[in-house]
Amino acid sequence: MFFWVATLVCVAMVPAMPSDLRWVAWATAGIGFFWAVLLSLEDLLGPGALPDLRFPPVVPEVPFPPPPPPGGPRD
Repeated sequence: MFFWVATLVCVAMVPAMPSDLRWVAWATAGIGFFWAVLLSLEDLLGPGALPDLRFPPVVPEVPFPPPPPPGGPRD
């Protein structure tokens, strides 16, 4: 998302640049577009975060039971 926004900012700055330096704005917009497309493709085509099923989750032992629910009888 960052590179998409950076590319739009660079393109928006083209009219404000002096005519002899407009190639800088276009070059940075092109580089930003390149990275935006590559990183978007990586997000879309890459594997999602898969849960690690090799080991079951570890439940820590507690030295005391949980408290009673609210409104319950007190000891």
